[in-house]
Amino acid sequence: MIATALRRLIPEDAPALAALLDEEPLQNVYLRSELRLAGLGSGQWWGVDGDGRIRAAMLGGPLVVPWVPRGDDVDRLAEALSRQQAPRMLVGPRAQVLALHRARHPAPPLRELRDPQPLLAQRRGGVTAVVPAAEVRNGTAADLDRLTVAAADMHREEMGVDPLAIDPSGWRSRMSTLIQRGWSWVWTEGDEVVFKAELSAWTPEAVQIQGVYTAPSRRNRGVATAAMAAVCRAVLREVPVCTLYVNHYNVAARKVYDRLGFEPVANLATLMY
Repeated sequence: MIATALRRLIPEDAPALAALLDEEPLQNVYLRSELRLAGLGSGQWWGVDGDGRIRAAMLGGPLVVPWVPRGDDVDRLAEALSRQQAPRMLVGPRAQVLALHRARHPAPPLRELRDPQPLLAQRRGGVTAVVPAAEVRNGTAADLDRLTVAAADMHREEMGVDPLAIDPSGWRSRMSTLIQRGWSWVWTEGDEVVFKAELSAWTPEAVQIQGVYTAPSRRNRGVATAAMAAVCRAVLREVPVCTLYVNHYNVAARKVYDRLGFEPVANLATLMY
């Protein structure tokens, strides 16, 4: 058996970590984006060394995202979870996150399990003949208040928790950052947010779309299809692939993505503690 070692990654490990994550650029789009944005200076990255290289890695913290290509490295990364603050969410490739959860001793009780979550991709040139909504545009600072509220409405609907009652300044700050990066898209009419979407990751090869939300009063009218067509068309001018993941039971959303030419790539899962 080849000896392995678990350790915190340091800035000098960035090239080796990038090489590991680049093996699966779509499944690792979030990790690759975080590495590009913030590097390894936060102290939240863990790695498993073996065979003279980094064989597995994990971004820790309240949100844990692993990449564990070899199953025999899961136990080592599970050790890292006992050395850091208890995570609130574990998100990533389905088999990996489920194995990582089971490897924790004892495995903590789950508040919710979303499994599977199909990872879908749309490639440049793959957009269907859907007419995009001309009203969709990048969010601006003038949209911050209403986008913050719309994002909180979505979170409350999806998660059953009101983030504005828990951390309003942090929630507003996160939305402000997305707007400043150019990662926010919105369709407004008057003071109403008809549709919104953001990016959670950006790399030269692919982006990941998140936070897709249509106002309840505008659903089942083709708004989401036309608006997502506009978002994808804008993004695909800059990168070759758009990705997103969706709950398997969200039939309405999956129909929208099918119309737009998204195709399945892999299955993810989200574990909430």
